[in-house]
Amino acid sequence: MLERNKANLILQSKSPYVEQFLTHEISTGRGQRYLDLLWRFYEKAGHYDKAAMLLSRLADNENEEISLSQRFAYLSHAIICAQAGNDPKTKAMIQELRDKVEVAHIQLAIKECMDIRTPKQQELVKLLDGPILSLQMLLEKFAAPYGLHKVQLAIFHCANLYSEEPIMAVWENILQSEFKYEGEVSERLLCTLHELYAIYGSTKYFPRNFILRRLLEMGSGLSDRSRRGILPASFFVSLITKLELGYVDFIEVLSSEYRTGDPWWTQNEAGQRYIMEVGIAVVQAFLDSGAKFTPMERAKIAAICDSCVSMFSLDARAVSSQHLLQLDRHFSALHLRLTAMSS
Repeated sequence: MLERNKANLILQSKSPYVEQFLTHEISTGRGQRYLDLLWRFYEKAGHYDKAAMLLSRLADNENEEISLSQRFAYLSHAIICAQAGNDPKTKAMIQELRDKVEVAHIQLAIKECMDIRTPKQQELVKLLDGPILSLQMLLEKFAAPYGLHKVQLAIFHCANLYSEEPIMAVWENILQSEFKYEGEVSERLLCTLHELYAIYGSTKYFPRNFILRRLLEMGSGLSDRSRRGILPASFFVSLITKLELGYVDFIEVLSSEYRTGDPWWTQNEAGQRYIMEVGIAVVQAFLDSGAKFTPMERAKIAAICDSCVSMFSLDARAVSSQHLLQLDRHFSALHLRLTAMSS
């Protein structure tokens, strides 16, 4: 019947012997088609617990002929069946199935990143398009050696592995890789950070202050003195929106970086000018959007902004630089508006 493509008749059958027939055929090595038919039969008959268990088995099958996308489909359907089932044991599987789906997602992301122009990489892609591998293997054999930094972050998160040094190193690599592209660095960075914030923003895998400090340093040219002012000051205004940052949070990081960060900010005019211009852009953005806040919120934010502005203004006046004196005129105007708002 199966050979004559009559599978639908089997699925619609009410005979108690269908399950017995299919399991017998599977036990004699008749193959994947019968396993697929059996879980469909279980689902059609309302035996959701049995369907979920079999689908989970299929996803874990070592048969290399089963593609990664097919395993992903098995897992996704297993979750649906487990949710519809009644057996507490099946219900207890749901989180485990979801974890496997997450690992399969990571493996699929690696597969899509691999270049298949060399025989070695073709073999690696073949390995990836089979059984679901362990996170350790995905990290050590693929993500780390091939510089897949976003995938490394996903693996750490999926495995619930947190150690500050490796996480910071991964983020450093993510940021550095974005700066390697010529042209639209700002747009690429905003898209990448928004994407990663959506996934990790509420977790320890998104080290916000580290990211902001490094963006200030790299954006100013501190990391590459031959490329000054790579990120315009307006970039940080957009970043505040993309990362749902409060003005207070950003200004506090900015002030702290200026006071205690690299001497570049206070001992080099280019660095000092850059961080001051960022401060002006962000404070101006707050003043332009002041109507969004309650009077109490406005007063609090204005006071913190004014403290930062006053700090910059004092230092700008202390240096005999025409550029910094021009910035000081901006600081004076901002100070008047902030004082009025905070009082």
